[in-house]
Amino acid sequence: MNILLTSGARRIDFVEFFQQALKESGTLGNVIVADPDDNAPSLQVADLAYIIPEQTDDNYMDAIYNICEENDIDVLIPLNDLEVPKISENKKKLEEKGITVICSDPDVVLQIRDKAYYRELLGKFGVKAPLTYMKVEEAKEAIENGEVEFPLIVKPRNGSASIGIEIVNTIEDLDSAYKLAIQKVKESPLDDATAEKAEDNIIIQDVVDGEKYSLDIVNDLDGNYLTAFARKQLEMRAGDVDRTLVTDEDEVLNLGRAIGNNLKHVGYLNTDVFYDGKDYYVIDMNPRFGGGYSFSHAAGANIPAAFVALGTGKKLKSEWLNSTPNMELARHDAVVQIRKEQIRDASRGSSKAK
Repeated sequence: MNILLTSGARRIDFVEFFQQALKESGTLGNVIVADPDDNAPSLQVADLAYIIPEQTDDNYMDAIYNICEENDIDVLIPLNDLEVPKISENKKKLEEKGITVICSDPDVVLQIRDKAYYRELLGKFGVKAPLTYMKVEEAKEAIENGEVEFPLIVKPRNGSASIGIEIVNTIEDLDSAYKLAIQKVKESPLDDATAEKAEDNIIIQDVVDGEKYSLDIVNDLDGNYLTAFARKQLEMRAGDVDRTLVTDEDEVLNLGRAIGNNLKHVGYLNTDVFYDGKDYYVIDMNPRFGGGYSFSHAAGANIPAAFVALGTGKKLKSEWLNSTPNMELARHDAVVQIRKEQIRDASRGSSKAK
């Protein structure tokens, strides 16, 4: 079995998780990693590494197809928010080539990535999301009517990497932040990731303050719920969770079950949940592995092993789908040598992995 991880970036641990999963299952194969940056740490530890165009490039999918054909790829797993829509749009073509694509269909991806309609989408099955407004005028009217109060958050509907996010406390701040967010979207890959104009790709939301959780939800290849992992976020660094506490709180895990059973996504769904002391609110959802999965893996879960089993038609083991609660965990940095001479250019073609 050959597994392709796209946009591996700094995720050395993810590459190693899948390498170990293949080894422990007795399955021969390679973990192949692709990324636009030839300095990406994940490329240095892959069994075979490729540099690919950015997802905004017209040649992006050609490069993906080249890698798949040259290396008889069996399973493809995208790891970046912005490339998921393109992989999803090509899912049927890839499956026709015998490749198992672990991401949702385009309609599900669109729903998950559009924060503007979370309240309607999630509210159908009892999950809360923040009050949301599409226009500055709507938010101002809600403030005047006492429906919402400052602080508010201005952000893109289909955001990634905290681009264009601003917390505002006055009407003046709201106006300037809204204009700034539009400009930042126009200057970022987000502008290519949606059919919406930048002016229509900004939302204003109520700020939910309180305890923050990472909630990861795993479904099988048919969209059937498998499990959920919850972690209380204790410390952040540069936008990523740096220290966390694994939890088995029923209220949080039940949110995961509800979302998995109703959205019917394929594979991994990473969400952010806030608890304000009374209710739980889903703030964000991403249809791919979140970097925080590494914490759950350290606590005993093994979703890479589960995905290898799904890709080979083998039975899942229950221990793969559970993590040990009440474990406090912290990240650490690792150093890897850059070996550019071993990285191939997917847009030019190369020989197959042996």
